[in-house]
Amino acid sequence: MPLTMSPAKLAVRNPIFIASIVILLMALGLLALKRLPIDLYPDVNFPTIMVVTTYSGAGPQEVETGISRVLEDQVSSISGVKKVSSQNKEGFSLVMVEFDLKSNLDYAEQQVRAKVSNALKLLPDDVDPPITRKVSPSDSPILGVALQADLDDAALYDLAKEKISPLFEQVDKVGQVDIVGGRKREIHVELDREKLNGADISASAVVNAMSAGGRNVPIGKTTSSTAEYTYRTLAEYKSLPEIANAVLRTADISYPVTIGKLGKITDSLRDETSRTRLNGKKTLLFNIFRQSGANSVKVADQVIAKIATINADLAAQGSTARLNLVNDTSRRIRANVTDVYESIFFGTLLTIIVVYFFLGSLKSTLITGFALPKSLLGAFIFMSFFGFSVNIMSLLALSLVIGLLVDDAIVVRENIFRKLEAGMSPKKAAVAGTEEVTLAVTATTA
Repeated sequence: MPLTMSPAKLAVRNPIFIASIVILLMALGLLALKRLPIDLYPDVNFPTIMVVTTYSGAGPQEVETGISRVLEDQVSSISGVKKVSSQNKEGFSLVMVEFDLKSNLDYAEQQVRAKVSNALKLLPDDVDPPITRKVSPSDSPILGVALQADLDDAALYDLAKEKISPLFEQVDKVGQVDIVGGRKREIHVELDREKLNGADISASAVVNAMSAGGRNVPIGKTTSSTAEYTYRTLAEYKSLPEIANAVLRTADISYPVTIGKLGKITDSLRDETSRTRLNGKKTLLFNIFRQSGANSVKVADQVIAKIATINADLAAQGSTARLNLVNDTSRRIRANVTDVYESIFFGTLLTIIVVYFFLGSLKSTLITGFALPKSLLGAFIFMSFFGFSVNIMSLLALSLVIGLLVDDAIVVRENIFRKLEAGMSPKKAAVAGTEEVTLAVTATTA
């Protein structure tokens, strides 16, 4: 009676079919490798939420009692909170909320935001809104770009803030651009105490008048048979004389009390809180952050290309401003990733050499050597599917499992080689030799 074989077994033992599957998997592995994000470390979120609050002019004690304690009382009631701590400095409050490792960090962040919103009515009226964010290694900038120009401080800051910063923010996967150093333009109103007492007006009244008067607000509308007209007051200050002529009181219509009569108005700069220098010259520094999960190397390459474009545009406009790259963390990422790639390559090469001297067969060596890159490329498919990135941890894991892969390959190939020496045909030796060690190899790998 002739033996029959199922179509599945025929397909598995068909060398053309097997070769096609192997080539397809290697192609998919190469495609997955190119699409994998590259970073120095895995994208890990610590179970910690921080709440940052700015309270200008307040001392550490006022910050602690008026802000930090209020926020601590609110967030400490959230389920899963392990520890609540705070740092209080002049005009600055930092509350750290640490959760259990089992907590859902996204849900925990929503709970913290809700508690902070509830606490707003208990905070001082002039405090800045608290900022809530997760603690993540991706919070560090990937690039530092310096801006230098023969401009005064106000013009240099305006150039950085209004023109260059938006260009960096337009780059794909750039999450945030911070400006360090420089001084922003600021209008100072220096009131005279004797003139305030003489006019019987308080400093807070001047502040309220400037806040209420320097705005463009809608005042109503009118309609006709053919159209509708809307009206608004154009009260926003455009120049220093407009601020000086703002009326505070009109008890004497011929001699109204204006802001200019109570003090001096100057076009000045904000107080300097940070200073950056490059080669001894004043500089503004752009700290560029990537979005969470983005490819750091790819984002850095795109920003570097944008720097060249911006410099070309500034030169075409006759400007003396120029951007210089002063900090590039992608270089470190490339160096570490390249080093691990080299370790994998030389490890694979040395393994092939050792297998050749161990088995003494060029054919067996080529088969074993071909199994190594095929298996690595297959691993990249699963890494892409599960959202892994190419980083130090994942590459070191791959370099370590090469040793295990080599052990399995040598065991299987040596057993097949032994069957061939016993007189079996290559096909039967491959099937019988593999089946004998399948359980042992699977158990060892698992």
